[in-house]
Amino acid sequence: MDISPVEPVIDAAPPAPREPFWGYADLLLVMGIIVASIVLIALAGVVLTLQYPGLRNDPTPLLLPAQVVFYGFIYLALLFTLRARYGKPVFPSLGWRRTRFNLAIAALGGPVLAFVISGLAALLRTPQVPSPLDRFLKSPVDLAVVGVLAVTLAPLFEELFFRGFLQPLLSRTFGVLAGILITALVFGLMHAPEYAWAWQYVVAVSVAGAVFGWVRVRTNSIIPSTIMHGCYNLVFVIALVFTKYVKHS
Repeated sequence: MDISPVEPVIDAAPPAPREPFWGYADLLLVMGIIVASIVLIALAGVVLTLQYPGLRNDPTPLLLPAQVVFYGFIYLALLFTLRARYGKPVFPSLGWRRTRFNLAIAALGGPVLAFVISGLAALLRTPQVPSPLDRFLKSPVDLAVVGVLAVTLAPLFEELFFRGFLQPLLSRTFGVLAGILITALVFGLMHAPEYAWAWQYVVAVSVAGAVFGWVRVRTNSIIPSTIMHGCYNLVFVIALVFTKYVKHS
């Protein structure tokens, strides 16, 4: 009787989890929710202007609440996709994690980047286009509130979506460098309507987005890029306040 040696059974190692764990179907889902939110916010604005005719000539009071609601929809889209579909928390999944990177350097890097981008814009002969904040200059209080949002909620949600959600997905498909650059270009194009689609602004904002993306990869966290982004925005808010209220006082 032939007795063959029994080969030991070796359990196969479990496959490494996919990083990031979401895919392009999830990206389409998030984008669909965001687009739907824009439509709903626009419809709500139409209803309010019909109910309050004064808003037709000056829709400024609607802009700030609409922006906050829009950020809320972005969070809900990410929450539904990551937690409802995968049972994962939003912030840690998108890179909101502790890092050894010195956050003071990130904070200092924001103003440095702002001056570099301003110099680049000057070299590109960027046309003078009213800042998105100019519409709030009728009231210093409104400008102060918008300025706070520009250095807090705006960079937070932009980093969550662009560097937290989009960039890792593109990097998984096309490589880290391409992921950074494509995300930065999308970031610049998303800001184009605010600046009358001037290509110089798209280039400048895209370069800033590439720096934020590099910081996100370098630190493996979106906390430094969010802090840098907020301090970057702060420079332009201070410059606008100085130009409109201090220089002419």
